[in-house]
Amino acid sequence: MVRANGFWITSYYIAINIIILPMATLPTSNRSRRQAKSPDRPRAHDVDAIVQGLRRVVKALEAYSREVELTFGVTGPQLWALKTLERSGPLPVTRLAEELAVHQTSASLLVSRLEHRGLLRRERSGQDRRVVLLSLTLRGKAIASRAPEAAQGRLMHGLLAMPGRDVRRIRSAVDQIVAAMEVEDIEATFFFAGE
Repeated sequence: MVRANGFWITSYYIAINIIILPMATLPTSNRSRRQAKSPDRPRAHDVDAIVQGLRRVVKALEAYSREVELTFGVTGPQLWALKTLERSGPLPVTRLAEELAVHQTSASLLVSRLEHRGLLRRERSGQDRRVVLLSLTLRGKAIASRAPEAAQGRLMHGLLAMPGRDVRRIRSAVDQIVAAMEVEDIEATFFFAGE
């Protein structure tokens, strides 16, 4: 973890390049080449390293979300939405959902909570009155400007900055873990938030 802006946050570089990417690209020494011929027998220390790496990432995300909520009074996902609007300017809900990589229903619930708290507002577009845009209020701008980047956003931006082949290997490894745990049907929107 890296301390930034007074918060313990996970650096996407650490999470991706040191923890997750090595899961998808295990070493190819003579010993591991022999074991690669027998995929049914993963090495115990590799499995332990993967589990520990995932625990670190999850723990860092959880600690970050808790710290943000205590300091700024918003959840990690709410901060991510505020930071996205700060960076992008006014957006329709559908575009915000795309930026957050969640279903539009989840984004709508998040937006309703932020609007209720006076951190963002909905306004009709000047160009097309059918389009409703989300923009930050002064309070929302103040929080977004003071708070560090949301951890989930850093993770997504880090993945988007990586070479495509690395992202595909990570995705394949994560898909295999999800299948092994038999959790393909669980809908996951945000980490550590009741959004």
